[in-house]
Amino acid sequence: MRKCVALLALLAGFCFAQEENVIAEGFGQGVNRQEALMAAKRNAVEKGIGMILLSQTEVENFQLKRDQIITKTIGAVKDYVIISETKSPDNLFEIQIKATLSRSTMHKDLASFHILIESMNKPRVMVVIDENNVGNDEPTNKAAETALIGFLRDPYEFELVDPEVVASIRSSKEKMVSLSGDAKAAAALGSRYGAEVVIMGNAVGRKAEGMSKSLGGMVSVQADVTLKAINCATGRIIGTAGGHAAKVHISPNTAGTQAIAKATEKAGNKLLDVIMKEWQNQLNNGIPLTIDIKEVASFRDRKAVLSTLQAITGITAVRERNWDSQSKVLSINVQYKGNANGFCERVDGYKMSSGGGSLAVTGLNGMQVTLALQVM
Repeated sequence: MRKCVALLALLAGFCFAQEENVIAEGFGQGVNRQEALMAAKRNAVEKGIGMILLSQTEVENFQLKRDQIITKTIGAVKDYVIISETKSPDNLFEIQIKATLSRSTMHKDLASFHILIESMNKPRVMVVIDENNVGNDEPTNKAAETALIGFLRDPYEFELVDPEVVASIRSSKEKMVSLSGDAKAAAALGSRYGAEVVIMGNAVGRKAEGMSKSLGGMVSVQADVTLKAINCATGRIIGTAGGHAAKVHISPNTAGTQAIAKATEKAGNKLLDVIMKEWQNQLNNGIPLTIDIKEVASFRDRKAVLSTLQAITGITAVRERNWDSQSKVLSINVQYKGNANGFCERVDGYKMSSGGGSLAVTGLNGMQVTLALQVM
């Protein structure tokens, strides 16, 4: 707990220079000037990392891997000015700097992202991309898929559904059609194969007409890739992204493969930022759960249930959707800092704050939970 408080205290001296920059002071000591300056940069980066940690779990993970993370993120220092330069009584160099840190580089250089993945219990991702390369739309086309999987594995180390499983999906026109227009169908298919997130999309490579002469017989291919990330638990679209690229080669197919791969990398970078924001928001504010509570027969029961849920640790918001006195079902939305199983463990058997009785979990399907008000 002391470590957590100490790291959070580092945030006190921060301010934003621009949307993508963070200003932080750093202090370093060393046996020579270069060593002291490097130590000052590391100190500034440590404070910069603190700026993008959003949960206690992230802070604790940072403490475990502190030196490794700071080393990887030292490139985030864009610029710095020396505030003071002195020597200590024992003849060590001491340097105080004010550094401009790139917030985006701290993300891209893995510092917070690996922590974020661990905090989210390493969500498993399934990648399914429909590809047409210069008129060839065979299911075996996988330049986009290969590029995106490579990007997610290295350096981000995502857990991925076996590509062989995805190949069987791509070979089924029926499954691909259902995926293309229905986020909930994609989420259901992803869940079937153990994925928490499905990234689906389209990749198209088209030959640029009338350019072969000016290119000395080479062929230019333009590629466009669109990607969509879907939360398998809720069926909700996390975000979308697109990328465009062009490549030249004597072979149209090779040019198309290279262009599609490059466009996929661009789209993947954009989509990754959206996914990160989604996960950071969930860690900070809680996951959304849809709750139906049965046997809520009276207005008094309704009031007691809402009051009880608001008092449960980890629940940050309770919003009523509907109460039907005929069916005795109270429908609400809840924000919970944890996962659905953790919510159920907390709520099952929880004593009502008034009126007697308790809550019982009677159903769990993804992010949908069914409870019952049990009267003693």
